[in-house]
Amino acid sequence: MHRYQTLPLGQSPFAPVLADRILHRFKEQGWGSLVDRVVALAKRAEDARNDVDSPQFLAALGEAMRSGAMLPNSPLLVNCAETNPRLFACFAVDVDRPAADFLANFRFIHDGMGGVGYAIKADEPNPDRLIRLIDQDTCAHQQGRPRPASNAVTMPIHGNLDTFLGLAGTLAVTNMNVALSDEFMASIRFDEDSQRRIDSIAERIHATGQPGIVFPDRIKRVSREHGAAFAANVCGEAPLAVDESALLASVNLVAFVEQDTAGRHVFDFASFSRCVAICVRMLDGMHDLQTHASDAIRRNSLATRKVGVGVMGFAHALMLLDLPYGSDAAEAFARELSKRLYEAARAESQRLASRLGPYPAFDPSGGVPLRNANLAAIAGTATIALIVGTSCGIEPIHSHVLTQRVIDREIRIMDPVVSFLLQERGFEPADVEQRMATGESLREVAGDDFADLCSTALELPGSVHIRMQAALQSGIDCGITKTVNCLSETSIAEIRAWLLQAHESGCMGLTIYRNASLENQPVRVG
Repeated sequence: MHRYQTLPLGQSPFAPVLADRILHRFKEQGWGSLVDRVVALAKRAEDARNDVDSPQFLAALGEAMRSGAMLPNSPLLVNCAETNPRLFACFAVDVDRPAADFLANFRFIHDGMGGVGYAIKADEPNPDRLIRLIDQDTCAHQQGRPRPASNAVTMPIHGNLDTFLGLAGTLAVTNMNVALSDEFMASIRFDEDSQRRIDSIAERIHATGQPGIVFPDRIKRVSREHGAAFAANVCGEAPLAVDESALLASVNLVAFVEQDTAGRHVFDFASFSRCVAICVRMLDGMHDLQTHASDAIRRNSLATRKVGVGVMGFAHALMLLDLPYGSDAAEAFARELSKRLYEAARAESQRLASRLGPYPAFDPSGGVPLRNANLAAIAGTATIALIVGTSCGIEPIHSHVLTQRVIDREIRIMDPVVSFLLQERGFEPADVEQRMATGESLREVAGDDFADLCSTALELPGSVHIRMQAALQSGIDCGITKTVNCLSETSIAEIRAWLLQAHESGCMGLTIYRNASLENQPVRVG
């Protein structure tokens, strides 16, 4: 068996389409110049601090990006050459103030490609009016932004649920979340009102794909001000105190699938851990360069210096390692990966704290000093996964042959790892794609074992999605962006059961999307 070659930066079939958005005025200089700009920005941070081996770190950062082994979040890629750079992806904004104040913060963040989360109180008298105000204002200011802006609103379960759920499916750019406390989840067994509420949530998810679910008692609450309210960011992987922000980077797991002396694919955990450390150091430095929307956001963010290192290419790595998604072996690998991710991030944060000091809000009674209050968060990685040609976040592949809408174009390809594995087994991918176009399934063409190895999201039961999410949640300190993509035939009862399973298995939250619930979903199979 040959080793699968990770695509260097810019070689993905999606990269040319994304060049206008990511490279913008530097498009003619190519993707290599993007790496140079990011490294130059990291050097600015390094030059202002007293850390060791800066030249080696900067060289390793550049190589990791050029090889497609990691990328920081999109705002950093797009804005790294600006005089006053806006580099962060994740924000939570306090809306318990005059609208003119918080809307100005929303607009500033959105213009820099950030996404905004906010929380509404259980006793908010007009939650629908507030949510629609923010949604409409965001839409009214979309022109000229590098990409359409989006928000996420979280409401506690004991708020005005019926009014809140009535908004599901009617908002243009706002994701909705309901916060389900442990107390509420326990009460479902015996309380009729709690049962009615969970049933109502399942019904709206079935109809619209919203709301998402957050289990707030599992959020690690570290903030500059004790007792601050928290909100989920747009995708949910980085819960933040209001008026706080964080930035992310994702490691491409496929880049660390190696061959042993017997020719078998194995995962190189040592190299993976070194890449995680590079991410932590780079992200921490960006805290000192970020241009914030307000003094409050700046103070709160610098007090905690939250970062989120995650992964992408999980499904592709499993396939290369001959581990079917959802198998016991894949679950064991996920748990080990989660543990190694957090351990590597924590070790580097400890090292940085010993050189540069812990984050200012660190409680000395909390153990070994850390440079960053949050460390590991697994994002959805939609854009950056397309840039490096790998599977998104921890999602299963969507299809063996997919049609992906990217900005204003549709691109149809056979999944690259499916294509590679077919070739390894003596099949010609183009012939297989042609046979599938005439109605044959991959199972009929290549057999059960191969089809099971390359299972798609809709072929996997929702319970398997949740079990894998829980395994990856087990070792990290923040959340995970993960959607249970399920068949259109999925019932309300099944969705209700998955909500309970997610809580029982230790997830921090859950999003469920029933296929074809929306007319313009971005990925089509076949």
